[in-house]
Amino acid sequence: MALRSSAPAVDWRDQAFRMLQVAVVASAAALFFLELPSIPGGRSLEIAFFTGLTALAFRLRVRYAGNFLGLEAAALVPVILLLGSPGAAILICVAADVIAKLLGRTRRLTLSTAFDLAQLALSYGVAALLFHSLREPPTGPVAVAVAAAVILLVFFFVNTLLVFAYLSLGRLVPPERLLGMALFQLVALLLLVPIVVLEILIYANHGVVGLLLAFFPVVLASFVLRGFSTMEEKYNRVTRENRELDVMREISNIFALGARPDRYRRTFEALRRLLPIEAMAFVEWVEDSGEDMEIHLEGSATVGRAEIREWIRNRRLDEALDVTTEVVWARTGEQREVRLTSSTRHQLIARLSTYELNTGLLILESSFAALQSPPAIQSLRALAGQIALVLQDRAVRAQVQELSERNRERAETLAQILEISNEVKRHLNPDALFQSIVTAVARSLGFNAVLLSLYDAERDLFIRRAQYGLDQRWPDISGQEVPATEITQHWTVRNRVSKSYFVRNRSSDELGPYDIVTAAPPRRALNGWRAYDMLFIPLVSGESLVGCLSVDEPSSGQAPSLETIQALEIFANQAVTAIENARRYNDAKEQSIRDGLTGAYNHRHFQESLQRELGRADRQGRPLSVLLLDIDDFKAINDRYGHPIGDAILERIVAEIRSEVRGDMDLVARYGGEEFAVILPETPTEVAAEVAERIRRRIDERLFRPPEADDVLRVTVSIGLAAYPNDASSKKELVDRADAALYRAKRAGKNAVVSSSPGPLGALPPTTH
Repeated sequence: MALRSSAPAVDWRDQAFRMLQVAVVASAAALFFLELPSIPGGRSLEIAFFTGLTALAFRLRVRYAGNFLGLEAAALVPVILLLGSPGAAILICVAADVIAKLLGRTRRLTLSTAFDLAQLALSYGVAALLFHSLREPPTGPVAVAVAAAVILLVFFFVNTLLVFAYLSLGRLVPPERLLGMALFQLVALLLLVPIVVLEILIYANHGVVGLLLAFFPVVLASFVLRGFSTMEEKYNRVTRENRELDVMREISNIFALGARPDRYRRTFEALRRLLPIEAMAFVEWVEDSGEDMEIHLEGSATVGRAEIREWIRNRRLDEALDVTTEVVWARTGEQREVRLTSSTRHQLIARLSTYELNTGLLILESSFAALQSPPAIQSLRALAGQIALVLQDRAVRAQVQELSERNRERAETLAQILEISNEVKRHLNPDALFQSIVTAVARSLGFNAVLLSLYDAERDLFIRRAQYGLDQRWPDISGQEVPATEITQHWTVRNRVSKSYFVRNRSSDELGPYDIVTAAPPRRALNGWRAYDMLFIPLVSGESLVGCLSVDEPSSGQAPSLETIQALEIFANQAVTAIENARRYNDAKEQSIRDGLTGAYNHRHFQESLQRELGRADRQGRPLSVLLLDIDDFKAINDRYGHPIGDAILERIVAEIRSEVRGDMDLVARYGGEEFAVILPETPTEVAAEVAERIRRRIDERLFRPPEADDVLRVTVSIGLAAYPNDASSKKELVDRADAALYRAKRAGKNAVVSSSPGPLGALPPTTH
């Protein structure tokens, strides 16, 4: 059942808005047909020329300071002055606008695009009629300037009247902005008067070429304004992001200060600084015996709370969500199933939900279409996420407070978990984070042995990454890959406690090959922890398994209570968030230093690593070598087989280089284009030369067969080598020496290795690397 608040079937503004659009389109068409006989048939070439020039002017239109600058006036005013035909002016305006739209992205004809075209045609047509009514055409620069100014003023007043009516009825722009827009357009049009006069005077003596030269300042101004427009967009984006952060911070503070009666009003006022809203409904799900939701209305909202509650229940919006559910959706006019007020038209509905909790709903309404613009929706999506996090945090805090009132000891444990969780979240290095997690579990919840394993979904196995209390066994099991079934076989309904799995009363015969048992003796107490008991806490994000915590040997000697297990699960949720943050951070860090095509390190990381390795080599008094490789005749391969084949060869070259260097010490980087660099720490010239020769030989012996081709490609590389400290004493000198050696290898016939050090490479003694 769709719920509707009492409101007229169709708002009078909507009717007036559509009537205005239809009336302007009809008026423009009528004026054109009335003036059709005035079009001079013998001047078709001029009409075609001015149509092209006007189309160019339409394409040069720039949006700046919230206004589209009407640069087409620099082409259409000369049309009016030179041709003296209102019909020709309308025809050129319409044809040029259609051409410009076909060349751009706006190719679909709607009532709005038809109005946009019609109001321009009508405005220029009325200005042309005024000029046509003059008995004598103007002569002389002053008269032409006066005529051009009058035409532009007439166009301005008619166009402003139509546009203001359109913007006001459509509630597209706040009324206070209209005057500023008008003044901006008036100044811009009057600045075109000298250009128009120059065009008219030059056209009489120099024709098309002279007019084009006179029109050139318009082109130049367009490009200059485009630069300003780009800067303005960036500035507005940064300003909006700063406002978003300010609003987020204020909302967080509002809800962090406790149950203040004015917090929803203050939230509404904070949102109004970012979004053009006039009414708001803030809905929160609550766990109360009497009500399941709280509804707070702000602004001009007049809808009944019972109506909103019934709509939510009918749409089942208060139920649990999956991660694919849309966060924000828009409704306009009759599409709104519930209306906060009859005076608004545009509505946004945002779910206040996180991965863990569905906390409520936010309904915003406005008379202005700007509420449903992409930036506004994006801002609301971010704000909804922040509000949901704040509400979730408040809910968690309320739960913790309730638990503390029921059991002081459990509250202290949970407080300790939250404190350690915050500390865990600050770790971005995965190894440090994993160790922090197991240490926190052991110390805060009293377990003598904790094991953290991460799940690899592609291979369906767990990898042991961190431990506490298993130091003696850790060298044997660190990084061990455990088939998933060895752990998940215990995750049964029988063993389930809350969201964890407690395996009890096992015998030694039931132990598997991957089970780790501490040396704790069996407990005879009824609720004691036995030697082969095990507690598994899955680490889950949404529907995805992230890993598993295994805890053993409680320091109390007793089986964990339900409160302890739930405390572990709360910590596990925090640990999952910390793990995902660390993964995202490390993925972003890795992507920033990797070449996107080959996977090799990029040039910047190569330079930073070389500087670091040189410092280490200098401190330890050890050598360091650098190889620079260049694929021979790579341009010819690209020209013949295409860049996809060239990219495949670049990837294959990196793989071949990696196969001949030490994966844990050496660094392979893409130096630029088809050039690669290799850093060989603790490697003297002789050993580096052997590595370079192996790389050269390996690539030389490989055959590349392009897909859908009969021939086989043989690819070779030239390699230059330089070593520290024998060949250079600084990073720049070392790279320059290697590059010079590479150049000599190229001049020597390619497919060769050349060292910066003197002496032949063929007489090197065998050395392992």
